[in-house]
Amino acid sequence: MKGLKVKPSQYDSYIKKKSHALIDALKGEFYEYYCYNELIQNDDNIKIVKANYSERKTRGKLIHTMNGKIIYQSRGLSIAEFDILGIKGDTVYWWEITRSKKREVGFHKKTELLNKLFGNYKKKYCLIIPYKIDNELPYEYKIIPEPDYTIYLNNGYFKFNKKIKDCISLKDFEKKSSDYEYIDDLISVSHDYYDNKNYGAIENFSNCFLIERIYNIKEIKNSKFDYFDIRNRISGYIEISDQKLFMDGMLLKKKSLINKEITVILKRLEYILQ
Repeated sequence: MKGLKVKPSQYDSYIKKKSHALIDALKGEFYEYYCYNELIQNDDNIKIVKANYSERKTRGKLIHTMNGKIIYQSRGLSIAEFDILGIKGDTVYWWEITRSKKREVGFHKKTELLNKLFGNYKKKYCLIIPYKIDNELPYEYKIIPEPDYTIYLNNGYFKFNKKIKDCISLKDFEKKSSDYEYIDDLISVSHDYYDNKNYGAIENFSNCFLIERIYNIKEIKNSKFDYFDIRNRISGYIEISDQKLFMDGMLLKKKSLINKEITVILKRLEYILQ
């Protein structure tokens, strides 16, 4: 069957090194391609979002990554990553694909984000795995056996079903979403807690897993300000010194979510004050 050919992003490194870790990563990448192909072939009534191999979207709140994922960004801050999204009538579909036995996909956080983005739609989630499990999961799952990877590893290509051209574009999918901005929501909740002393409002966020911590926005431009960890109910402080961030005296890595959150919040506040 005619289709679209895709070369995995890590294939060149695989050719050079052929390490076990790279081969395993490639298998994971091929397995995701394979499952995507299975979905677009068998779910005719669901408009599955086009993969970046067919149509790449790099701007907006929902964007494609180089390795085929869909990321929700809020003012440049990546909040959550989705493997496959789709829509049918009043329902948004979401699939996560993994070969791992750990099966950690951030279910609660991503569900809450989809509730914010698609509040008028029902949500249906399905985990795709290649193996049988003994215990039932708290959500739907589908078993898709792994393919013969040697077919792809020998030439580094995967051939997609031509039905991918009939999928919905990520741009059109995003148009159906609400105008939600995570950073603005985070700032609003922080103000409500610290300025309005609305401590009861935190109860509404304890189990949502989307906003994990809030900050004293009035003091955030100073060298030291308070934060509150919603999930763990822990208070603490953050210091800015020599353009470095310290949390309760411990240096925060630049790539940490907290460091990125504060950096984006500061930029957002500067924009508001202009």
